[in-house]
Amino acid sequence: MGRTESLDPGLRDLLSRLRERVRRYIVWDSLLAIAALVLVVFWVALAVDYLPVRIGGSEMPRSARAVVLFVVAVLVVVILAKWLWGRLNRELPDDSLALLIERHHPSLGGRLVTAVQLTQENRTYDSHSPVLLQHVHQEAAAAVDQVEFGRVFRWEPIRRKLMLVIPLLLAALVMAIASPQTFARAVGRLSLFSDSPWPRKAELEMIGVESPIITADDTEEVGTELLTFENKTLRLARGSSTTLRIRAATEELGHTVPEICTVSYVDDSGNRGQSNLRRVGRIQDGYQSFVLDGPPLASLAESVTMTIRGLDDRLLDYRIEAVDPPAIADMELAIRYPDYLRIFNAEDASPDAADQILKYQAGFRIREGSSLTLRGTSSKPLGAVDVATTSEGARDGSTERAEPVVKIADDRMSFEWSVSDLRAPTSVRLVPKDETGISAQASYRYFIGVVRDQVPETSMTMKGIGSSITPIAMLPIQATATDDYGVESLSLTMAVRASEENVDGASDGEAAANAEPQQHTVSPELDRDGNAAWTFDLRDLSDDGTVNGLAPGASVQIFTTAKDRFDLGEPHSIRGEVVRLQVVTPETLLATLERRELEFRSRLEQAIDETQRLRQSLAAVQNDALDVLQTPDEEESPEESDSDADAESAGDESSGDDPADDDTADDGEEDVRARQRVQLRIRQSELQATKSTEELAGIVVGLEDLLLEMVQNRVDSVDRRERLENGVRNPLSTVVTEPLPRLQRQITSMERVLMAEDPAESSGEKMTEAATAAIATTDEVLLSLNAVLEKMLDLESFNEILDLVRGLISDQEELIEETEETRNQQVQDLFK
Repeated sequence: MGRTESLDPGLRDLLSRLRERVRRYIVWDSLLAIAALVLVVFWVALAVDYLPVRIGGSEMPRSARAVVLFVVAVLVVVILAKWLWGRLNRELPDDSLALLIERHHPSLGGRLVTAVQLTQENRTYDSHSPVLLQHVHQEAAAAVDQVEFGRVFRWEPIRRKLMLVIPLLLAALVMAIASPQTFARAVGRLSLFSDSPWPRKAELEMIGVESPIITADDTEEVGTELLTFENKTLRLARGSSTTLRIRAATEELGHTVPEICTVSYVDDSGNRGQSNLRRVGRIQDGYQSFVLDGPPLASLAESVTMTIRGLDDRLLDYRIEAVDPPAIADMELAIRYPDYLRIFNAEDASPDAADQILKYQAGFRIREGSSLTLRGTSSKPLGAVDVATTSEGARDGSTERAEPVVKIADDRMSFEWSVSDLRAPTSVRLVPKDETGISAQASYRYFIGVVRDQVPETSMTMKGIGSSITPIAMLPIQATATDDYGVESLSLTMAVRASEENVDGASDGEAAANAEPQQHTVSPELDRDGNAAWTFDLRDLSDDGTVNGLAPGASVQIFTTAKDRFDLGEPHSIRGEVVRLQVVTPETLLATLERRELEFRSRLEQAIDETQRLRQSLAAVQNDALDVLQTPDEEESPEESDSDADAESAGDESSGDDPADDDTADDGEEDVRARQRVQLRIRQSELQATKSTEELAGIVVGLEDLLLEMVQNRVDSVDRRERLENGVRNPLSTVVTEPLPRLQRQITSMERVLMAEDPAESSGEKMTEAATAAIATTDEVLLSLNAVLEKMLDLESFNEILDLVRGLISDQEELIEETEETRNQQVQDLFK
């Protein structure tokens, strides 16, 4: 700035005062601009934030308010930098200020500008008269009082700003005085110091989500738990069905209860929807409850974001995240068998070692008494696993909580649960939970069947022993004991009960001893298949005093007892079927065997009669078959040929239908029916041959049993057995093994000849050969059977002679006994 020391002090003071006023003008103009900006933005933002609430909308989000606040801050900085700081830093030279005054005061006539400029030191090129300059300077100084600063400044911008700022500021003051809370809430929300919503007619409050508690125990009533939102976020299991709960303040708390509350939602896939909440229950503690138990919380599939509306209140941006619940991806079973199933010593085995490890499959069963360990693998880290079991053995079918608890691995990805001594089919239910408490929405069920240890089974046969035995018989026993896991022991018991006559004739001590059956038990050695053989020799047992009372009239009972290795409770022992035998005299047994021989003879006579009928049937089949299988040359005579030729010529001359075709068709059908009748007779003959074979085989088996029974009971002589064996049994066995099977083959060949399609094979000559061979074989069988029958008749006569001799011996013994009694009586009479 130029020097002004030569200026008049009045002029210098005038310019200084103008300079200060210009700076004050700039400051006020900038401040009013900032105030106008802040107040305008305040009221506009307040309207945008609050007015939608009054019409049912929502407040301006925090992000939008942050943008507004940022824009205002930027504009204020711009105003301060450009309008205030920039203008204040500009130079205000004296000549410019003088020119500004001259512009608004024309009466100065340029004197003020001339005086200021000519008195500057840096103006060296101007030529002027000092007297004239002094005169101008005096006139300018004299006109200082005429200068009005109000005419220099433009007050219209200031007035416009004041017209905007003052009403807005007054409105803000009125709002702050009338409703300090509302003003403070507005300032706090717009300055981002508070996010508290604007007060509404309705007031909604989020309670949470009510979720059913999934447990392994399906007998308990399903409970629920209330899950609350944290930072408006809640995690639920995918596929779960839950209930959303909110509540609305009532008139007791100064609010209006909405008639309808609506939830709008959008899932992560972009699908949108809307559902209404329903009012439940009565007003309690000043609140009315609302619930939503439908979409989107029914069978939750994806994460959703929800907004709940009721009148003018909103619950914004509540998010439910759908997470996959833990799943049992794999299940493995480790089984340890009980000690009774182990062949080796159970003490030698490790108590924790598993005998079998396998994957779980439906229908799986384990042995009774086994220990079981379930080893499961999870799809995500586990927090806990709930286990419950139900055993079919429980009387009331109640559910039992599994003990001990589940052991979870260190990596939280697998678990183990064990049960020992499993006796009944058991249903195991598992509900895995992850580390955040989210559980599977249904229990995983595993059914473990149990194969119960069965009672052993035993059977016993005695070959060559009937229902009656002699006191010196041998009893050969073949016993079999079977069990699902092996038999530990098998015993044979023979119980002998003396006859009543022996008991009555014995002394008191002997009678008491004989009244109770005497038992003799042995334990034969079993082979790998559970078979055992043993022979009770009654003669040896009586001689060594093992059993007493083996006299005619006594009874013998034989039974087996088997026991397995089951040791988990009552031992599994079973008594087999009791075989009862009656002790008789050898004579009585022989009489019984002779009656059986008579039965065999009757059966043999019946077989011979049936074989004779079979021969007659074969002869009839031969005749019928020859008629059917005659060749055309044999079947047609010369006279028949001439007559057929005449009939054919007559047919050619006639104009009607030819009856020869019908006759030919009838002949063909008759031939087929004849063949079928012959085939039926052949099959009947084949059945009869089979029946005769089976009948004779039965007689052979019966004779073998009879011979063996004679041997086992030590009765009769060797000569008698040899006669029965060589004269009857062996010839019959030969018939059964050789002629009869050949006869069946020959009958079958007759049917093949009859039904052969090749005329060369199905000829009368072939049929004659087959039928002749079958008839010849039948004759051979009849001759053999008749010879056996004659031998049996001879044996019957021989047996009758033996019976007569036995009768004579019996009469002689009775006569001797009577003679001795008579002599004893005579001796007694002498002493009277």
